[in-house]
Amino acid sequence: MHFRYFLGGSTAARELSAADLKLPFRVSPEEEHPFLTLKDYFSALEQFVAADNEKILRGALANPGTDPADFFEARLYSEKHGAFYHIARVVLCGLRENKEFAITTALAESSRKTLAGEYSLLRKLGAGNPGYFPEVYGLENVRQKTAGGTGEYLMLLGEWLDGFHEWHLGGPAPVRINLWDSDHGHRFLSAAESFELLRQAAAILTRCYDQESFCQVYPWHHGAGDFVARSGGGEISVKLITARRHTPLVHFEQAGEGDRLVAAIHFLLNLAIRMRLDRRDGVGEPLWFDAWAAAATVAGFFAGLAESSEKDRLKIGTVEGFLQLMQSFDVEELHDMHGSLLEIYRDEDEDDYRLIRAKLAGHAAELHAALQGFSL
Repeated sequence: MHFRYFLGGSTAARELSAADLKLPFRVSPEEEHPFLTLKDYFSALEQFVAADNEKILRGALANPGTDPADFFEARLYSEKHGAFYHIARVVLCGLRENKEFAITTALAESSRKTLAGEYSLLRKLGAGNPGYFPEVYGLENVRQKTAGGTGEYLMLLGEWLDGFHEWHLGGPAPVRINLWDSDHGHRFLSAAESFELLRQAAAILTRCYDQESFCQVYPWHHGAGDFVARSGGGEISVKLITARRHTPLVHFEQAGEGDRLVAAIHFLLNLAIRMRLDRRDGVGEPLWFDAWAAAATVAGFFAGLAESSEKDRLKIGTVEGFLQLMQSFDVEELHDMHGSLLEIYRDEDEDDYRLIRAKLAGHAAELHAALQGFSL
């Protein structure tokens, strides 16, 4: 298969020249790799795609019933270089159709370890919650000798989420969700679209919450771009594209029904706080969603509980009963329940912690109003 290399996958994408490929490979937007070049990175991507007679690629193509031999060319696009991972897109060009996949690359030892864990979790969580995560097809180590040293890569082939984009709070006050649509231009979402985005995000996390083991997807943060969204035809679709860990935040020796209720309350309170946190344009100062986000979180949480009930995974009584329990707490009780969570936030991120402390009283009142105003 013939390979071609491109920079950027939007309409402004351009094919790389021989001079471009001699440039240093950037391990982050601000840092160059000590010896790897762009040519080395693209060569490693090509090696990954072709590895073991295109084994991983064949597995990804098996479901639609196609074969690598059906395609005459592979175009590799360097899409994004983040603090932990590098994202590329491979477009297989055929006479009848094209196929697209994502390649996630980790270079640092810590990033490679994290990516291996995410691969296992995405397979596990995706199997139990189809449609909410990207498909992942295979993971492979790539070792590459270069003039400057040996490159060590871990690469993952996954679904390319066409039309899905990162988003963040931005703009002047009041800040709004800015969808980073590289195809049609960035735009601010409407109030209804923003509500639906957070509602779906809360529902996904609730569906992934195990009410017996208390395992949940954590940590996650809007500032890290963990959720992506697609907007079209007046509808919003949301996916969670990463799962760093699936572990409990609360522990009990021998959990009974009462403990499961306590843990579920703890999960909802944490969900409602974290759903309101972002960073300006993903990297700037911490920002806080307005009161509507509390209502969107409540709606998403109970949608997730309802699906758990349908799949016989509800272990905390009925959905109606849990809503009545949450509605029985007054504002002061909701405020005081955040004590143990504040300890977690203080250890995780000082900037987020200061913002949460400043907003907590108002948040408790807004969460109370959202619960009182919600009905199944």
